[in-house]
Amino acid sequence: MFEARPVEGAFRRLRWAADGILIAILLVVPWIEIGGEPLVRLDVPARQFHVFGLVIFPQELYFLWLIVAALALSLFFFTALAGRLWCGWACPQTVLTDVYAALARRIEGWTRTGPPSRVAPWRRIAKHAVFLALSLVLGFHLVSYFVGPRELLAALRAGSATRTELGFLAAATGLAFFDLVILRQTFCKYLCPYARLQSVLFDRDTLVVAYDALRGEPRGKVDKRAGAARVGDCTDCGLCVAVCPTGIDIRKGQQLECIACTQCIDACNGVMEKLGRAPDLIGYRSLVGLERERPVRILRPRVVIYGALLATVATAFVAALSLRLPLDLTVAHNATALFGAAADGRPANAFVLHIQNRDRTDHVYRIELEGPDGYELVAGENPVPVPATASREARVFVLRGREDGGEEHPVWAGAARLRFVIEELGDPRRTVGREAYFVSRGDAGGGTGGR
Repeated sequence: MFEARPVEGAFRRLRWAADGILIAILLVVPWIEIGGEPLVRLDVPARQFHVFGLVIFPQELYFLWLIVAALALSLFFFTALAGRLWCGWACPQTVLTDVYAALARRIEGWTRTGPPSRVAPWRRIAKHAVFLALSLVLGFHLVSYFVGPRELLAALRAGSATRTELGFLAAATGLAFFDLVILRQTFCKYLCPYARLQSVLFDRDTLVVAYDALRGEPRGKVDKRAGAARVGDCTDCGLCVAVCPTGIDIRKGQQLECIACTQCIDACNGVMEKLGRAPDLIGYRSLVGLERERPVRILRPRVVIYGALLATVATAFVAALSLRLPLDLTVAHNATALFGAAADGRPANAFVLHIQNRDRTDHVYRIELEGPDGYELVAGENPVPVPATASREARVFVLRGREDGGEEHPVWAGAARLRFVIEELGDPRRTVGREAYFVSRGDAGGGTGGR
């Protein structure tokens, strides 16, 4: 089920440190709050997305698209520079599989020489029990990115969790168990889409984990007898293949299944050290370096293009964030009746104003009406208080006046364009307006909604 015990080395120790940091981030981030707001949460029921202090509402999904685009371009940029750093050092699939494998070896009683000849049944049961418990922890924290961990934990303790929460928790736990216990690196070999992109993102200057064939071939042990054929530094011990989690032979060149985990580097360097030979027979290098063509070029077209696109997206994100208004307004006609009449006979339209406070503090907003003379705004509550990162509906009426004779003014024969404006009390610079149309029986065929 598992590859041979990884050889301890510089890369191995560095990867364990990185794994610890990444797992801590995965498990701690859902619990962190800033001013009572979560650090990262995709709160679908509340239609709010919290990302490092920024609260994104559905009308602002372009922020999420910019974040996703920046992450994708970062992946392209660093892949062009240094190969599959993501796969070997940061991908949850690799990091968590390392943890599961290490626990399995410890529980099954592996030694430095390898696995035991026979694993006791109780050890197998204990191993899968630990796997299931760890999968439950991972599933809980995965769901916690959508539902608050404190709320979810309290609901589970009280037995009041909804079927939806329990269903997602069970699905996330089962998915983690299947992926990290059964599927493992098979996902990397056959299912990961990023592995299929590497041939497009790499070039001959990209740093990759590679075997130096010019130095290592022909393989074999040194024969000190006179006239013996020369052999390379590779002793053909096969340790690089034994420790590879995907089971490839790095000496056969670049392969789709290589996840750049560097386990083969540590294994080979250990052998080279014992033989008194130079390290890095397998190491990080470029194809031009392997063939001794020329020095590696850092600045090259694809790196410059990816870097420029990443800088553009980052600039667009900063610009959009700086221009972002901390409030928003949506205007809609009353859903049951487009028009009606007031008690004194004046034509009236009912509107629903959705006022959104995107700021992290409570605010009070005043509603104003702009339009032709003769229109009057009637609101049950004005100004309207709105809590931080929340929305409120304000239901208002707009009345249209009549002339002394009781007839409608001829300039009002068609639908009239109005403009609702909300202004933050204490900071009149923070205003936003939306247009809507006032309709009556004679012009009901005109516009019927706000913009």
